[in-house]
Amino acid sequence: MANETQSWQSLSAADAHARKLLPELTLPEKVSLLAGRDFWSLPAIERLGIPSLRMSDGPTGLRSVNSEPATVFPVGVALAATWNTALVREASAAIGREAIAHGVDVLLAPGVNIQRTPLGGRNFEYYSEDPCLSSEIGVAYVEGVQSEGVGTSVKHYAVNNQEHERFRTSANLTVRALREIYLASFEPIIQRARPWTVMSAYNRVNGVFASEHSHLLNEILKQEWGFEGVVVSDWGAAKSTAGSALNGLDLEMPGPARFYGEALLKACEAGEVPEAVIDDHALRVLRLIARCGLLDGNPKQARAELSTPNHLALSRQAAAEAMVLLKNEEGILPLEDDRSVALIGAIADYPAIQGGGSSQVTPGRIVTPLDGLKEAFGSTVRFVHERGIDHEPRPPIIDARLLKPAAGVNSPGLKATYYDQPGYTGQIVQEGVETHFAKLGFGAAAQTEDDLSFSVEWTGFLTPRHSGVHQFEITHSSPDAELIIEGAALISEQTPRETEIMFMILPLNRREAAVTLEAGQSYKVCLRYSQPAAKAIRAFNIFNVSLREPPPDRGQAIDAAAQADCAIVFVGAGTTAETEGLDRASMRLSDAQNALVEDVIAANRKTIVVVNTGAPVEMPWADRAAAILQMWLPGQEGGHALADILTGAVSPSGKLPVSFPARYEDNPTALHYPGGLQSDYGEGVFVGYRYYDKTGTVPLFPFGHGLSYTTFSLSGLTGPSSIKSGEPAEFNVRLTNTGNRAGSETVQVYVEDRATAEAMPPRQLRAFQKVYLEPGEERSLTFTLQPRDFAWFDPDTNDWRVTPGAYRIHLGTSSRDLPLSFDLEIKA
Repeated sequence: MANETQSWQSLSAADAHARKLLPELTLPEKVSLLAGRDFWSLPAIERLGIPSLRMSDGPTGLRSVNSEPATVFPVGVALAATWNTALVREASAAIGREAIAHGVDVLLAPGVNIQRTPLGGRNFEYYSEDPCLSSEIGVAYVEGVQSEGVGTSVKHYAVNNQEHERFRTSANLTVRALREIYLASFEPIIQRARPWTVMSAYNRVNGVFASEHSHLLNEILKQEWGFEGVVVSDWGAAKSTAGSALNGLDLEMPGPARFYGEALLKACEAGEVPEAVIDDHALRVLRLIARCGLLDGNPKQARAELSTPNHLALSRQAAAEAMVLLKNEEGILPLEDDRSVALIGAIADYPAIQGGGSSQVTPGRIVTPLDGLKEAFGSTVRFVHERGIDHEPRPPIIDARLLKPAAGVNSPGLKATYYDQPGYTGQIVQEGVETHFAKLGFGAAAQTEDDLSFSVEWTGFLTPRHSGVHQFEITHSSPDAELIIEGAALISEQTPRETEIMFMILPLNRREAAVTLEAGQSYKVCLRYSQPAAKAIRAFNIFNVSLREPPPDRGQAIDAAAQADCAIVFVGAGTTAETEGLDRASMRLSDAQNALVEDVIAANRKTIVVVNTGAPVEMPWADRAAAILQMWLPGQEGGHALADILTGAVSPSGKLPVSFPARYEDNPTALHYPGGLQSDYGEGVFVGYRYYDKTGTVPLFPFGHGLSYTTFSLSGLTGPSSIKSGEPAEFNVRLTNTGNRAGSETVQVYVEDRATAEAMPPRQLRAFQKVYLEPGEERSLTFTLQPRDFAWFDPDTNDWRVTPGAYRIHLGTSSRDLPLSFDLEIKA
């Protein structure tokens, strides 16, 4: 459980400490605090005992800037699919403790942007299409992390809902849509959880860049909502000096400064930026440093934990609670009587556990579905695995299980040798075995403040699983990288290269080569990376090694499915498709995947489809599959969690935090996205289920939907018939587990506004509770709706307004399953 708040974390104590320090700083020192020293840290002011503060990414777990392992938790949309704020609070507190173990003071998370379009490249990282659910999960995440003495950075403020043209596009929207949908995801987090920082977005909002948007930063965030923390720019999002400083941006990242630093000092000395503005920014940064305990000897260090059994168990529990049972005909799940099971799809043995980009965490281990199921069933069930097809759009990161550091060693990986000079010379400064070759920052042990050059060799053996052509791909930020197999340079400086831009900001070299290898034969392999100082970027030495194995035998997969008692076919977008910096091209799976599902269903009527994605996909076979389970991107313990669900050890309780449309064209943004440099939010407030309900469009699976292995009933709804405007409305309902298994159900409350003459969504989520019940157990639940839950934002008065008149309160278990309701009149 999270720790009690310590004095150094409290706002009042930190404010007092910061106000005492501020007059002792010179103007150059105050300005120095407003920009990064380097990519991840702030400058220290040694004469006053102010140490450097460090930041790192963390929505899915602590992302080490040196690619060191940490626990990979389920992605954001999966955490939201639990609808369990207590569990999210526990998981995020664990992430906070892992941040401490990595020496991190501020975690750049959570991402709470609304999932406006199903094609958004970072949808996996964001929580929901609905601001009520998104903000409740966000409140829990922030409270969990900050309870450990680590700051959070709620992002990306604001209206950052697509990766297409994310640096330049203007999100153009009405005041109602801005307030009721997009800012409504942030406002409760700011006011209730009080995050220590907020990250401003890259994009423009109605023509003005978010990092210099006075209405968003000064007027709404700081004045109206009372935010007393630090507004930090997304990395490289600052666009001006005086404009940013005057309009609310406190801290420019990364360092060294481009628009702040010396430029801001000159602007202040020239009278363009008053020193009082500098003081306010500096005071906020000093408060942040104090809240992290850095002015008190950093006492949070005592809380450090890293990949403990408790953290792994939390990751597993969260992954299991996140999984959504979309369909279960004839109670085919859980698996109970089957003695032979065919696992079809490469995902069964190489799943996508997280999305790509700044939230990418280095896992200490990955539990695959095949691992989890074999461990759960032991020898009682015979599992046959066939890949069927190659579903990866690009070569995936090389599987460490193909690699061994030395002959006769059974553990995976390669031996790593780090040198303090380029060209694989100089002193050896670090050695060990490494297993993860998607490196987003590494080599710090071989670098110094004055000399960023280094080199590294990874050596060992590669043992292919399949005979045939193996396609290698290396992407690297250094000029020099090599792949040597059996003494021959397969990839070297002489190999033709292409340049690609990672996350839209980082230029990389990409080199490819192919070689024919024999299954079971061990080949000597050597990987090399050499970084000269002149090209070094401290935070982002990047080295990705990818391998596409020979194509599988589709016929063998169909035969295996036909001969088994049960078939589980795994589908997904792959390990490379869902990422920061790139929106998805389509909601469709590959034609080959859809055809494989159809053929497996034809071969075995008892076919379960497991969907390994972070966002909705079209499912043209949905009416023919016996069961469908949305696995999400479940983190490193996903294989164990999946086995928990499929075996019935855990009854499914996940609920969709986003609508799953039957096809892309059904969703409300299809006519407006992407929009180029002018992204017009023509759907207004009708986002997600609000649109489907308004237009009568039937989604494939509705918002809030999710099945269980037991059954529940709602009864005894009692509530007031009328209240006065400005009063809360309290009501009660009974939830009963009417089945023969224990399980959890999420009761959802939607408000229907029948009083307002403006175009309104038919129903809007306003509250929910997740409840665990034993078979036959009944519990009385109390809900209290606040006046704001009945309000809409009136652009004419620029304020929230509750229209007197008739309202209907709906209760149920999804946005389309609302069996109970009562009418309520709000009197003026």
